[in-house]
Amino acid sequence: MTQQCIHGFRTDECASCQTCPHGLTASRCGRCAAASTSAARRAAAAVEVHPSEEYAGFEIYFDAAVSGWYYRAADDDATSPTSYRSAFLARKAVDGLGNAPKPTARGTKRS
Repeated sequence: MTQQCIHGFRTDECASCQTCPHGLTASRCGRCAAASTSAARRAAAAVEVHPSEEYAGFEIYFDAAVSGWYYRAADDDATSPTSYRSAFLARKAVDGLGNAPKPTARGTKRS
């Protein structure tokens, strides 16, 4: 018969009572807890590579330096003036380019 913990589970299946590789209770081990902190997860996520994509004649790419998405015309090196939190928002900005009113020179009337 297998041992059950105070929570009613087998000791190797209970998240609170199982032992870690360091020989301590996993919930009380500082080294195991440090590996699962949000800062450690962010560092691991920063290593991920985000592939660029083509959308409506624009290239949408991720810049790790600012942790944001930019767009640029496929035949031009000029990038968007602002960064976006996601590729979806960058695509939405590209869609909005076609709907933006064209700038006019000062002092001229719009027809």
